[in-house]
Amino acid sequence: MRQRDIYKRATILTMVAKLFDFGNALFNTQDYKLVQEIIIFFMEDLAMVNNYSSSTRQILIVGSGVAGLSAAKAARNQDPEADIIMFGEENRLPYYRLRLCDYIGKSLDVDTLEINKEEWFEKNRIRVEISSKVTAIEPKARKISINGKEYGYDSLILATGSTPIMPPFKGRELSGVHTIWTCEDIVDINRSLQNAKKAAVIGGGLLGLEAAHKICEMGIDVSLIEGMPRLLPKQLDEDGSQIFTRKVQSLGISVFCGKSVVGFEGDNNGHVAQVRMADDTLIEADVVIVSVGVAPNTALFQNSGLSMDRFLNVNEKMETSIQDIYAAGDVASVNGKWFGLWTAASRQGQVAGTNAAGGNAVYETTDIPYVLNTMGTRVVCSGDTGVIQSDTPEAAYEIDQRIDKDQFAYSKLVFYKGLFVAYMLVGEPAKAFNKLRPLINTSVSADTINNILYK
Repeated sequence: MRQRDIYKRATILTMVAKLFDFGNALFNTQDYKLVQEIIIFFMEDLAMVNNYSSSTRQILIVGSGVAGLSAAKAARNQDPEADIIMFGEENRLPYYRLRLCDYIGKSLDVDTLEINKEEWFEKNRIRVEISSKVTAIEPKARKISINGKEYGYDSLILATGSTPIMPPFKGRELSGVHTIWTCEDIVDINRSLQNAKKAAVIGGGLLGLEAAHKICEMGIDVSLIEGMPRLLPKQLDEDGSQIFTRKVQSLGISVFCGKSVVGFEGDNNGHVAQVRMADDTLIEADVVIVSVGVAPNTALFQNSGLSMDRFLNVNEKMETSIQDIYAAGDVASVNGKWFGLWTAASRQGQVAGTNAAGGNAVYETTDIPYVLNTMGTRVVCSGDTGVIQSDTPEAAYEIDQRIDKDQFAYSKLVFYKGLFVAYMLVGEPAKAFNKLRPLINTSVSADTINNILYK
């Protein structure tokens, strides 16, 4: 409610209270009807204030990750007067989830992880309800339910994110077996690592790679197990993956690719001791971290009438199939395409928040480079990914490739009909990737690009 409205309401309430006292005093007098009319007049004025306040746009955001926070910021920018409430299941303000691995082996400092401080939310009048699990969405009634309390909305943004997958491994209930997704997970992992000598990380994605690196830096033997034939198969071709794998191994990490984990063996105390492969190979591990992907949090929407398959289906405006309901981040698929990237979730949240507040923003999916910083190196790929990841591209494509095994450096430039259409970079060349982005789909030469990468 606007400050002037608060003042007006308080004034009216005070006057009404006084008039009621006055009316009681004149109850048996002929002036009572006059007092009654005056009270009605002021009550009507009060109702006008209430109606004016309720006309303020009510925007509810379910989820307090990067998509939800970006949506809240964009909504506030679009509508300075809107009532904005963000609901999060965790007991803390939004934080940088991708930085959690920085605290493996260290005391967790939540304050440094927070994206914005409490004062910022207060200043921008964005209300955050922590430890708040939404239990029901009623689109027809335009309301949601949380802890037995109902909240009405004009616009609703669904940014419930995702949850780490724990496959049905035998022995997954053993102590010492973990996933990485929350601050509490890091606390538990650090407790397990205190007396550990060997660790195994299952999954070679960003969090798995980061976890393996941090544990290795603690002086603990680490085995990195990837079910696919090579590391980063969705981002790198065979040559690029080999260079990156060499970098990982140079740090002292044992790499097992193309290996299928079936379960874990425990000791007599119910603590994990070994990882069992499908071929019955055993890898010793006092601590196991499972990082094999995430699943979208969609259980809440099963009976909501929203269009969905594995994800909530949204268009380029982040609109769901129901008017005034938007979705963004890991829970959303934009015109059938899911991204699963922090940068994508942030931008989707911006679009959803802008449109939920009356704007007209569009999510652009063109040329979103994949950027990974881990193991003391950088990996970047962008452009025509179907070609850049192929080991045998069509003859129409021209490839400029450079490999430096000793320096763990790799570059692959792709040209089509004279245009620079894609690139893949590992190690030192990747530091200059921002200079290449404006050159995509231009007629720049390979020599010019290599001068940028290797100067």
